Amino acid sequence: MKLDYILLVLLGLFFFGYGICFGQVSVIHFNSEWNESNNFDISVLKDCDIDSIVICHSPELQEKHEIKSVPTVIIFDNNEEVKRFEANIMMELEATKKDIQKEIDKIYLAKFE
Repeated sequence: MKLDYILLVLLGLFFFGYGICFGQVSVIHFNSEWNESNNFDISVLKDCDIDSIVICHSPELQEKHEIKSVPTVIIFDNNEEVKRFEANIMMELEATKKDIQKEIDKIYLAKFE
């Protein structure tokens, strides 16, 4: 039974990718125009949908996601917040792209447990 499930999951991954089998992981980068020098490039992240939001153009999203500092990067799994990386006092994100990718990978690995 467990082997059948594993084979089904692997076939789903092969033919449809992670998002179809398990639900999609999304990463959203929030920043503001006045802090463009500290933009964080999330385009290199793998196995996730990505989006960047300028909070002065979307104040409703700033409020909804309780963005207190910029830049902020939030990882979602099936539309639920899983991990948040926030700026330090210098308005810079201390997390690296490797740190964020590691969290994305952990989400997918947990789905196999």
